[in-house]
Amino acid sequence: MDLSRVVYSLAGVTKKYNGRTVLNLNALEVRAGEVLAVVGPSGAGKSTLLRLLAFLERPSAGELAFYGRPVSDQWPDLAARRRVTMVFQRPQLLRRSV
Repeated sequence: MDLSRVVYSLAGVTKKYNGRTVLNLNALEVRAGEVLAVVGPSGAGKSTLLRLLAFLERPSAGELAFYGRPVSDQWPDLAARRRVTMVFQRPQLLRRSV
């Protein structure tokens, strides 16, 4: 496993909803093969961070890169998006259990 390869790089990332800041990260790097835990109290921005990393939302400000390539309105493309998945606690597509 190559722990030197940076998968995600975030710098100065914030996310706001209706003018309220829900996530404020100075810097974060996630490397290939690394095992991380995202912990914190309710409302700390954990789910928001995961939604940003899954490309389900865009940051309000700051820089987010995936394998060294900055995320923009034109990128990630479909091939890059297929390399990322997110498993929700509750079913999001179906209104029944699986």
